[in-house]
Amino acid sequence: MGDNDLRNADFSQLSVREMTPAQRAELKRRYQTFVAAFGPTTAAKLPGGKAKTPKPKKWVPGKKVSRARVP
Repeated sequence: MGDNDLRNADFSQLSVREMTPAQRAELKRRYQTFVAAFGPTTAAKLPGGKAKTPKPKKWVPGKKVSRARVP
């Protein structure tokens, strides 16, 4: 296979063990290109502090919840 054939080849049905060294090198090149597209500038930012989540209210079977009427 030439370089152009490897760039357009579909490796989805092959396991890594079945690939030739040239196919593995092409797969590695594709992965590195993919990872480079998501560099440090697009890294996810974690929130600065702890976000307070509201505590769930206890559910009691049979208890009627009062609802505000909307006119």
